[in-house]
Amino acid sequence: MPQLSFVIPAYNASATIVRCLDSIYNLALAESYFEVICIDDCSKDNTIAIIEEYAKLHSNITLLCQTENHRQGAARNKGVAIAKGKYIVLVDSDDETDKGVLEAWRLAEANELDMVAMHYVNINEKGDRTEKQAITLNGIFTGMEMQTKHSYWCSGPVPYLYNTAFLQKVNYPFAEDVLFEDSDFVNVHLYHARRMMYNSACSYRVHYNSSSTTHTLSYKHMADYLLLGTRMLRFYDSLEEQNSTYALGIKEGGCYNVWQGCRRLFKLQSPRDVLAFFERVDFYTDRKALLQDTQSPYFWNWWTKLCLRWKFVAIPLASICIFTYKLYKLIK
Repeated sequence: MPQLSFVIPAYNASATIVRCLDSIYNLALAESYFEVICIDDCSKDNTIAIIEEYAKLHSNITLLCQTENHRQGAARNKGVAIAKGKYIVLVDSDDETDKGVLEAWRLAEANELDMVAMHYVNINEKGDRTEKQAITLNGIFTGMEMQTKHSYWCSGPVPYLYNTAFLQKVNYPFAEDVLFEDSDFVNVHLYHARRMMYNSACSYRVHYNSSSTTHTLSYKHMADYLLLGTRMLRFYDSLEEQNSTYALGIKEGGCYNVWQGCRRLFKLQSPRDVLAFFERVDFYTDRKALLQDTQSPYFWNWWTKLCLRWKFVAIPLASICIFTYKLYKLIK
């Protein structure tokens, strides 16, 4: 049975998947100790063919192909569900692992940890590296302690090593069919993590891509910001001590995402996009209940209140602003 499972969701990743897979095999770990699970989410390029070529060289690669595109959350859920390793590392197809992963594994084994926060670096499109500020907590700590003291740490799921049994116990899967599927996943698992450590050796390299879906402004982008906020607020409602620093941070983060989802409607391309934003939000949540269920300074913003309460007023207002801006650009 492998010790480590590397779970990689992939969509049109032909330009980066080789770099990603090479980084795992360059760890120089015996293949019997780990497995690589790639989940293709209906790629339109030759991502599948590239992974199949790797599978001819390595017996520890599993390739799953989704028949419909359900985004990264669904792909990760499918990979985690079949993982055989004692520990799981979630890897994005455009990122790389580094040698520190092995040290994180050893820490987890020696100390019976739920999670390991792994040090990582950001790399931009020019190849410039930015070191992440180190975590100052020493020894074993809880996930809530880490979030309270180091809220700046990555809210994405990738720079962590997870105990598979811990993931199964918490049983909180990624959201599916949405763009922002991860921040609530990380917060929930940090809340439940009772034994964590920080691995200061670089374990992961995040490659920043300005053209990725998470950096592209669209009605889905804005609606899914709001939906992430909704999930975080649901999580906050489930907490017993809602006045703790940790809980209030969750609430504030959820409200911030709802606010972000509404505030950029003026920057969409057309009234049709504004309408599509509301259709997507209404498919997943109840806007009026969302407004009633929370009290936060973020909701003192009149525009956010208007969007959540009266969409048929917000839609024409946003449309007028979009039209006016386009007219201004045309005659300028």
